Amino acid sequence: MGIYLKMSLAYLKKNKLRTSLLTLGVALGVALIFGTSVIKDSQNNNDVAAIYKLYGGYHLEFNNLKDSDTKKISKDEGVSKITIVENLGNIVDKKGNSFPLKSADEHYVKSKSGKLSKGRFPKNNNEIVMEKDALEAMNIPYKLNSTLNFKIKKKYKDSQGNNKIYTEDRKFKLVGIIEKPEGFYDFYDINIPFEAFTYGNNEKDNIIPQNTMTYNSVLTLNSGWQGIDGQANRIMRENNLKEATYTPNMPLVRQLMNKKIEKEDPGAFKREILIIITAAIFVFNLFNITLNETMEEMGMLRLIGANKRNVRRMIMYQGLIIMVAGIILGLIFGVAFSYVGINNFNPSLYEEALMKPKLYVSSQNVIKAIITGAFSVFASCIIPIYKVGKISSIEATKQSDRFKSGGRSFGLGRLFNKIFGFYGFMGLKNIGRNKSRAFISIISIALGGYVFLTTFSSMQNEVDNKIADMQKRYDITIGFGPNSDLDVVKYSDNDVNKLKNIDGVKDINPVQIANGFFDYKNYKVNKDFTNLSQVKEKDKMEYEMDLKLYGNDYIKNTLKNFVQEGNSDNLGKVTNHYPNVAVYNYFYDENDPDTNKNVFTNIKIGDILTIKVPTIKNNETVYKESKVRVCAILTSDWMSKGDGSLGRNFEIVSSNNHAKYLTNEKKYTKLGINLEDPNDKVVNKKVEEVSNSIQLSQFESKLSFNEMQESSRKDYMKTQISTITLVLIIAGINIFCTIKTNLLIRKKEIATLRALGMSVKDMKKMITFEALSYAMLSFIIALIPSITNLIKFVNWNNNAYKNYGIESFMNFTFPVKESIAFFIITVGVCLIAVMTSSRDLKNMNIIDGIKDND
Repeated sequence: MGIYLKMSLAYLKKNKLRTSLLTLGVALGVALIFGTSVIKDSQNNNDVAAIYKLYGGYHLEFNNLKDSDTKKISKDEGVSKITIVENLGNIVDKKGNSFPLKSADEHYVKSKSGKLSKGRFPKNNNEIVMEKDALEAMNIPYKLNSTLNFKIKKKYKDSQGNNKIYTEDRKFKLVGIIEKPEGFYDFYDINIPFEAFTYGNNEKDNIIPQNTMTYNSVLTLNSGWQGIDGQANRIMRENNLKEATYTPNMPLVRQLMNKKIEKEDPGAFKREILIIITAAIFVFNLFNITLNETMEEMGMLRLIGANKRNVRRMIMYQGLIIMVAGIILGLIFGVAFSYVGINNFNPSLYEEALMKPKLYVSSQNVIKAIITGAFSVFASCIIPIYKVGKISSIEATKQSDRFKSGGRSFGLGRLFNKIFGFYGFMGLKNIGRNKSRAFISIISIALGGYVFLTTFSSMQNEVDNKIADMQKRYDITIGFGPNSDLDVVKYSDNDVNKLKNIDGVKDINPVQIANGFFDYKNYKVNKDFTNLSQVKEKDKMEYEMDLKLYGNDYIKNTLKNFVQEGNSDNLGKVTNHYPNVAVYNYFYDENDPDTNKNVFTNIKIGDILTIKVPTIKNNETVYKESKVRVCAILTSDWMSKGDGSLGRNFEIVSSNNHAKYLTNEKKYTKLGINLEDPNDKVVNKKVEEVSNSIQLSQFESKLSFNEMQESSRKDYMKTQISTITLVLIIAGINIFCTIKTNLLIRKKEIATLRALGMSVKDMKKMITFEALSYAMLSFIIALIPSITNLIKFVNWNNNAYKNYGIESFMNFTFPVKESIAFFIITVGVCLIAVMTSSRDLKNMNIIDGIKDND
């Protein structure tokens, strides 16, 4: 072992506290980078495994295909696997329960995460297999071979382009029950219908007429789940599928998209960089302090014959030893941290998938952690090695930290002296005695401030609240879900009165919604809206639309605020025998999300539109065609701030005065309820109880949505707080070491001032003002990148929501409260560093201090 390696080891052993702090700084940086990376990868891999186990049977489902279309898709080069079933419409019971009916196929059921838990698959069209959840919704016992009565309802389009409905009463024998994983349907914003299966059409027994037959196909794509909309549109375009629609496997896509966003979160990358920089600053500062305290020793070594190379080698040896020890300790800490982390994250998902989370430690994460430790040490050694080589042996033995005055103060010195007093002013000036150490300490706090101000900005809450208002227009919404036949189910005036009588209910907006079609043959419609540019002109050119009928009070008080052109006062009236309606002439184009597009390119007030909606006639569901007059065009923000839907259907809005004329019946299919206090859990519970008492009614509240958002935000805050805490701890240690070193170096100077009459109180004042200077400068520096980042955040959100009809989604708000909070934290960290670093000087003997040359 060389003499200089032995001397390096001896020096590290002698200064155990400093060596421990250096090693701890490296270990903390390595542990946090390694731990957070392993936790993130482990959570991602475990979550993806659980998600595929629960939902991963397919990527995409095409609906209402022709037989020729299925053959085209099966030959598409982008499709690796296809399962085709017959789309037989829906089965509907007398209560309004409605479930898609398809031909039985075991592969299809498995791809939808189902398994046959009881019985067998159908052998003819008099037999049926149903999901367990569907039987529960119908309040039917799980009894095989029982007889079930349904009405088959199949919507189709004839050869002339007319949308029609075929209905037939049918009896089935229950021969099998399908179960899906627990929690499969537990998505707050994804409506997944329960399904039923029978044998399907054949030569001897057609369950529905052959001319109404369409097919569904579930696909597994070669490209996987990413870019699924683009793949679906490509398949439709290249295979000329015309009027087919598609549905992504939303549980799979949503979950995997969330995992992808988390994995590729630029904020996570920034946090990693922040931790690396902070750890490097910490080690760099300590190395600089060590260098300054050992400069005289280095000079003595040079005087007795050590050359520059040998002295530099000593610093490199010390750095290498600390690096190895810090990396090993950091990896151990990181593994323990990771193990705790993955066992306390998302346990419900793993329970549903019947799996235990595993710890995934990749070589990439180990290498990244090692690079972090190596970078923090080597970056810290560069300047000390450079300084040691540049300074002469005589200068090293005389090295001091005297303040060098430079530049003109333009009278500021006198002003500060007058404001803060002589010793307060000295404390302010002491920062300039060693600019590099002061700068490093200030930057380390400012980094924590950047994360703090951008994380806890009130604008984050503003975005969450505005998204909540877009998702939930009312405090409570009760309506009918995907397993309901909207032609049958309804809310009565009695239901509305029950809700009005609940104390705490402010107002109720009852709405009648019908899903139908509008004829656009005589109008120019944006081809991006219909996606039917290749369809030949027929007698009827129909596309989907939503008809919404409101009470006159809502039209008078609320809807009038969303009129872009025309007059909403005429909505309850008839002009030239045509009921007056308002139209929402915008749509969200997912393929061009930065543009707000019109449905009709030439619509105007007074135009007559032909619409058709399903109605009940002689106990059968048929389409009723009506002509309506456009008296108003709604503003683009009706979709996001009014009562518009976030989908892409064309919307026609009118008064429920026209309900019987347009739909043959005045009823309500959605109730928007506002409360005196939206956060009143008692009132929310009472409304939910009334909703649950109504067949097929579903309850949604803004309170639950806000709680879900708050839970997600708290999880995010936890990750940020851990980063901020680490950064501020390291910053506090930096300031402690900086001030402690400054005091030790100026020990003789302070003792001389004490001998000249400076009291302990004045000494404390000087040191306190020095600490406050660190706090103030750190705070100012932190504000600059934080405000820049928040401005970018505002601009991003304003651009992101333009396609929702919102010209200005939010405005910049200066983070006043957050700035005050961070300033207080910064002052606290600096004062704690001062109190701990100056304890020895309180009891310092003046004579010993003057004699001390170390």
